[in-house]
Amino acid sequence: MIVARLVTVLLILLGAVLPLDTAIAQDPDIRFGINAAPPFHIPESMQQKQQIPAGFCDALVETVSQQLPDHTIEVSRLPQIRIRRLMKREQNLCFPCLIKRSSYNPDYYFSDTVNLYPPHGIITRKSVAEQLRQQFGDQISFADIASQTELRFAQPSGRKYGDIQPILEEHLIDTDKYQDVFGNNATYNLLSMIATDRVDYTVDYPMMIKLYRQLGAVNTAESQLTFIPITEYQQKPIIGAIGCARTPWGKQAIDAINSVLPKIKQNKEFNRSLDFWLGTDRPK
Repeated sequence: MIVARLVTVLLILLGAVLPLDTAIAQDPDIRFGINAAPPFHIPESMQQKQQIPAGFCDALVETVSQQLPDHTIEVSRLPQIRIRRLMKREQNLCFPCLIKRSSYNPDYYFSDTVNLYPPHGIITRKSVAEQLRQQFGDQISFADIASQTELRFAQPSGRKYGDIQPILEEHLIDTDKYQDVFGNNATYNLLSMIATDRVDYTVDYPMMIKLYRQLGAVNTAESQLTFIPITEYQQKPIIGAIGCARTPWGKQAIDAINSVLPKIKQNKEFNRSLDFWLGTDRPK
């Protein structure tokens, strides 16, 4: 009994002398997980070297911070795969750029629509694009390419493609026609692999070809990258949103973001970055 009382007194004294942030570790109001994935996130060194604006997801995070000055906001740089794992394990984390309500991430809390993306399509070499048009005509289906050709597909590790992700899982992943590309420069390296005939195609946004050229890649007539629309999207834009883990903390974070979202969408720097990467004719 005496020992128990002494332990209780000791714990009280320790709580009194320890700083509050040491005694009780509190989550910030919003914690963003980001990764090096141009043009979504672009390191400052690359911005200065290439004379390009910030990644539009970086600009979005900065704009959220400006519009919620009374909230504590933290940014953690983590690999893409780890971000997704943490969020799916209901860790208190948000990701600034997600495809809203797609089949592979149904358990997150999503903000209202932040921006729209042009639909995904095939990025490949010009010579491969000509072969595909000869085989399938002008209306090209990603499912047909995946199931009816031996072309080699690659994607950045951890990247997902929303509603067409099941096609990859059925016809490509775990086959000889599929390759994961790892590392901070995965997207650029993947496009280089297509241009040099090490793989044949990927699925991505049209802006990725602009990124490839912007970073100094030289396209010869033989290796020139080209974009092919696919029938799965029927030219419908893709909805972008902020996603947070499905926890009470995540719900509060999303509610706070939604409360200032109209001002976020009007921010000049955020729109400047979107216009640069997605084009001034981007869907709105």
